[in-house]
Amino acid sequence: MALSLNRLSTPVQRCVLRKGSRIFGLLGKATPFGVVQYGRVDVSHSWALTAEFGCLRLERLVGDEEVREERLFLPTPSSAEYGVTGAEASSDLVHAVFGLLPAELEQLVAALRRSNFPVLGFSQTDLKCSLSSSTIPAFWPHVVTSNLALYGNVVSLESFARLIIASLPEGQLRARFPNLQPLFKRLIKMLVAQRRGVPYVKELLDLAPAPAPAKPETVKAVD
Repeated sequence: MALSLNRLSTPVQRCVLRKGSRIFGLLGKATPFGVVQYGRVDVSHSWALTAEFGCLRLERLVGDEEVREERLFLPTPSSAEYGVTGAEASSDLVHAVFGLLPAELEQLVAALRRSNFPVLGFSQTDLKCSLSSSTIPAFWPHVVTSNLALYGNVVSLESFARLIIASLPEGQLRARFPNLQPLFKRLIKMLVAQRRGVPYVKELLDLAPAPAPAKPETVKAVD
């Protein structure tokens, strides 16, 4: 039986949450130094880094979210694969968290590749998206558009999707890549979905006020 966040006995990271009909990923607690495990004590006052349809958001979770048994796995130096593991893991769960399956993302990137770029990227440290200035956490899948890092060459999954959709009319992508029509429709669905939270920008964590400590109980003197 799935437990809610406020009933966990141990912290969690890279897991799948459910609240009502909403299913999304929890990468962990966002801190100025990176993403760490999220525990019961973090509910309501710490920033949770969530992933939904490939979009990363900072959220304040309330504790009634159910923690499913499935876990997220991310790319490694030897493999660009990512997804969800567990008894009920499925492509629908991968779509709900990452937006695209690894094969679908590779298909898009390969179709747009010219002179060896774009390619799928990998980093063991946090990066900044060159288009949106949002933070891409370590190991999270992203796209590299060139070998000129000086001019900005790292693009998050969300920004990559927005770039493709914005290029559909002028770039005539529908006519040039008719076999990618189902993926274009999925990208549009990703971007029009309502999302909670704010975009993940690590600098926001430095500006956010620290949670107020609990007030000690006062004891009235007895005459």
